[in-house]
Amino acid sequence: MNFRVRKIKIYRIVSSILLLLSVGLTAFCLSQVILSWPENIVLDIIALALTASFAIAQIVFILRGKKKESHLLDIALNTDGTINKVFLVFVLVGLALGIGLDILTIVVIFTRINTLQVLCSMYIIMSIATYLLLNCLIYILFIFLFKKRELTLEDYAK
Repeated sequence: MNFRVRKIKIYRIVSSILLLLSVGLTAFCLSQVILSWPENIVLDIIALALTASFAIAQIVFILRGKKKESHLLDIALNTDGTINKVFLVFVLVGLALGIGLDILTIVVIFTRINTLQVLCSMYIIMSIATYLLLNCLIYILFIFLFKKRELTLEDYAK
């Protein structure tokens, strides 16, 4: 198997597993919201169902490509093979936002005496923030795998 094809398959498998984690967390949050039965349950279910459907659609699009390169290559890397810094800044901001919101929701859930509405809101925020966080990690993984590296004499000696 070609090294490039192997990298593409590794990227597709790892990113699908990360997105399945997001779907699993969203399903858990959805079950907790349904079991607690808040006043505005319809809006909470719609928000969680949309988060899960985006993750599932993204898994389908990632796995559908098989051995072809991802369209993320055009966004992540410039034509000369260097990292696109503008999108990298957006991803790093999204990564910080995802981590911050996940920490906030965990702290609020475990340290406060919460009302039912606050608890359901924290589940929704945690689900969306985790989806954002895992998407940013997928982007960073893509850059790590597909960035062109310069070959030196030491590489040929190995």
